[in-house]
Amino acid sequence: RFTHNTTVEVLWTVGPVLILLVMALFSFRLLFDYHDMPRPYMTVKATGYQWYWGYAYPDQKIDEITSNIVQQAKADPGLYILQADNPMVVPVNRLIRVQVTGADVIHSFSMPAFGVKIDAVPGRLNETFFKADKIGKFYGQCAQLCGLQHTFMPIEIQVVSDADFATWVAGHKGVLTSNIGPAAPSSTAVANAVKAGTAPAGAAPANAAANTIQSTAAGAKAGPAAK
Repeated sequence: RFTHNTTVEVLWTVGPVLILLVMALFSFRLLFDYHDMPRPYMTVKATGYQWYWGYAYPDQKIDEITSNIVQQAKADPGLYILQADNPMVVPVNRLIRVQVTGADVIHSFSMPAFGVKIDAVPGRLNETFFKADKIGKFYGQCAQLCGLQHTFMPIEIQVVSDADFATWVAGHKGVLTSNIGPAAPSSTAVANAVKAGTAPAGAAPANAAANTIQSTAAGAKAGPAAK
């Protein structure tokens, strides 16, 4: 009765099934929470190509911008294979939704600093999100073997202030609006809030806001003369 025991066979079949069901209850809840995306401020569509990335900003009406690797002779020291000529630019302290797809083969959008890694699959639109809490440049790479030059398609994300993001959008003939989240506060509003002591977390410091107002005022004075 040791080699053909119906009771033992039922137990070692039903037991693991019950264990898996218990694990599934917690796993499904975790999966639902993972895909329950908070309300984003803006969306960036990242498309993987052989072998570069394209970034489009639908909320700002900016068409796809091609992002290639910076050649070794022009790269900053220690940043070769990480630095891109046209990085993804996003505002600080804003929830950014990234929609990811592939144009030819499977790529992977990986940014370790933000805990983001998601496949770029042709014909499928995956999405993830992040919120950078400090200004700076962050580097990642394609994390899916995608061909001969897989190593040479870096991901660079440049996190800037609201004012600098507005300048960048204007330079690309875009519209500084968000169809999903609230619009970014103006530099004047931030400066007034800083002076009044009611600035929200992540607002620009008083000297930065003051410098923004001064540069805006200088530009306004120079405007008529330019005409």
